[in-house]
Amino acid sequence: MSNWKLHTPNGVNDILPDECAVKKEIESTIWSVFSSIGYKEVETPTFEYYDCYGGVDGQISQENMFKFFDEQGRILALRPDFTTSIARMAATKTQNAAMPLRYLYTGNVFRVEQTQGARQREFTQSGIELIGSYSPAADAEVISAAMEAVMAVGIEEFSMEIGQIAFFNGLVKQAGLDEKSTEKLRERIDSKDSVGIKSITDKLDIDDSIKNLMIDLPYLFGGEEVFEKAYVKGLNETSKLALDNLKRIYELLCLYGFEKYVSIDLGMLESIDYYTGSIFKCYTHGVGFPICAGGRYDNLMGNFGAPKGAVGAAIGINRLISVLSDKEVHSTSSSLIFAEHNGEGIAYDIAYNLRVNGCLVEMYIGDGDYTEAETYSKGKDISAMIRVFPDGKIMIKDFAKNEIVETTANEFLGYYDDNLMYDEHCDCGCEHEHHHDHDCGCEH
Repeated sequence: MSNWKLHTPNGVNDILPDECAVKKEIESTIWSVFSSIGYKEVETPTFEYYDCYGGVDGQISQENMFKFFDEQGRILALRPDFTTSIARMAATKTQNAAMPLRYLYTGNVFRVEQTQGARQREFTQSGIELIGSYSPAADAEVISAAMEAVMAVGIEEFSMEIGQIAFFNGLVKQAGLDEKSTEKLRERIDSKDSVGIKSITDKLDIDDSIKNLMIDLPYLFGGEEVFEKAYVKGLNETSKLALDNLKRIYELLCLYGFEKYVSIDLGMLESIDYYTGSIFKCYTHGVGFPICAGGRYDNLMGNFGAPKGAVGAAIGINRLISVLSDKEVHSTSSSLIFAEHNGEGIAYDIAYNLRVNGCLVEMYIGDGDYTEAETYSKGKDISAMIRVFPDGKIMIKDFAKNEIVETTANEFLGYYDDNLMYDEHCDCGCEHEHHHDHDCGCEH
């Protein structure tokens, strides 16, 4: 029998220091980009009532949620999605706020996924939600912000594919398809099954131009020329307006300067039902899944009693890490302080002063002598060692320059009074005019 306490469940991982440093740097960079555009950070609960996610029109399949019970027997669910949680928060907590609302977030989501390939059951997302606008300018702002964030973390080659779910919804409404047939058509389009699409459209009593448009949907991909192909004779008003909307978003993204990164894909259809308008996915080399995705969800806020237009984007942090696996972490060099016997008090004060000035300082707490501490430093990739003696003398060894400098603690720190710093009757190594409390138990 396996010893389960030694293992993690399928779909979750430990993140060790080097990868965690990369992860935090990516999150910080993305936060800085979104914050600079005017988005404010929010946090939502890690778990909520199941009804928040699955009870309102079933936006997310209950099979994809981790569910459990509270002490009253009510069903709770781990957060499978940030957008729904933030929509609930905005609808219930910001009724009188000026619109639009701009929120950013970073945190973990949890989904019951098949764990083959790159899929995980716990993963980190950073994203933004713009709530309170129906304008295509809002869509363009969110999409452009996502691209800025992707570029800021160091990804230079990527493609942002944009589509319009309302365009497809207008076509199926014009064709009179029921829910079951619509889902079947969506699956055929997603798998680029032209024969399967034709088998559905042949039974429809609609213009041939609309039938051919449906068959061509998986291949309506590219630049601005896609719009010319999609504006066919007999197209219904809903689909026309959706194309107009997507065209305006595309024009705005070009004005942002992102034309070379953006592609139009009218065959892109999203499985999460709350999307109502523009949808988008961002791809880059080396990952078979999108590193960023999102879209417009104008009906979701209404489910929580406050109808408002809204659009959002989520970036998969774990997927970015896999793309940026060779990314170097830009961190401040660290130092190790080794205190000789009775030099601990001076060493602690040196460490404190260095830290408040932004330095990374580690104390050697092993039982070994200086030679063993030096060996430890080299194994930890530490840039310098500070050896502290009980009389206040220190020796600084710079591993990068291979230099040794001898000085005193008061000269090193620059402001201690030589006459008051140490008492010849005190052998604890403390300094007696401290900037922070330190009780060594000696008589001064």
